Amino acid sequence: MLFKFKYSTWKPNHSTLRTVIAELEAIHSLTLTHGLSSVRADLGTLNAFLATNPKARAVRTSLIQHLHAHRAELTYLLEYLPAVEPRFRGPATRERARLHHGVTQVRQGQLGDCWLIATLAACENVKPGFTASLIEHSPHINSPHTVHTASVRLHSPWPRTIAVTRWVPRRHRAGDNHLGANNASLVEKAVASLVHSYVRIQFNFAGTALWLLTGTWCPARPVPSDLGVVQEWLASGRPVVASTLVHRRGARRLPREDNPDRWVGVMAGHVYVVCEVLRCDEDGRTDDDAPWRVHVHNPLGGAEGEPRRTDLFLSAAQFKRAFLSINVGPVV
Repeated sequence: MLFKFKYSTWKPNHSTLRTVIAELEAIHSLTLTHGLSSVRADLGTLNAFLATNPKARAVRTSLIQHLHAHRAELTYLLEYLPAVEPRFRGPATRERARLHHGVTQVRQGQLGDCWLIATLAACENVKPGFTASLIEHSPHINSPHTVHTASVRLHSPWPRTIAVTRWVPRRHRAGDNHLGANNASLVEKAVASLVHSYVRIQFNFAGTALWLLTGTWCPARPVPSDLGVVQEWLASGRPVVASTLVHRRGARRLPREDNPDRWVGVMAGHVYVVCEVLRCDEDGRTDDDAPWRVHVHNPLGGAEGEPRRTDLFLSAAQFKRAFLSINVGPVV
């Protein structure tokens, strides 16, 4: 199996789960009577139990799922239990993801999960609002004692929802164009929750991401010579991503056709979003007399410079030369 789902199939120890929930109920009662400061030590002890006890390992995700569905009045206490969150890189600082309906900006952070983020961006490209449609907001969103939890619909390996808190790492994770925490951050967190770690979701395949997000297995296929085929896929609402070959130098120089002395930078072992097919020059300026080119976007984003690295406008020959394979998803 390409993705390590063994942790997601563990059965929680129900007696341990009941014990943790009972402890949270007692802490909640004390909080209402004496304030949150009076139970900080108890929360610290419970957090240490969840972090170190082998029996509690499978309870971490199940606890959020249970509280989200049945005991929303207790979810505010999850803010003080970092052990239930997937492990992440960088400083132990968090921020709350901003949820919204409609179009979502998707940009990769400093994790090597382009296989997931590029695929999510490709789905958003052909169906604006796709990312928001994966997220079900908490019905208790206006409660003053509720950390805004949400559930993300994934196929892992069967269709189900993964409940997560809206707290995400401040660094490294995905976000909007300015790397602010948003819907994309929560989808990434839901996938990380399956294996209890952000680091574990690095370095996988776009086909796995399409399976997770759409429920359809979409294996890699050769890069087509005819850009009209790519245009038909995109027009029908099918997300398309392109993958480059792993290279020990980490990047390649691809000569431009309008000036051989100039070039574009292509990352090795990376997944790009195939956005559209249009008539334009190699800088993306549209012209009815220009040849057909495919617009390929690097999910890492960033300001464009010389050479171009983020948004590439390639001919069919350049497209085949730069990329090893493509993955085409179902109609979303």
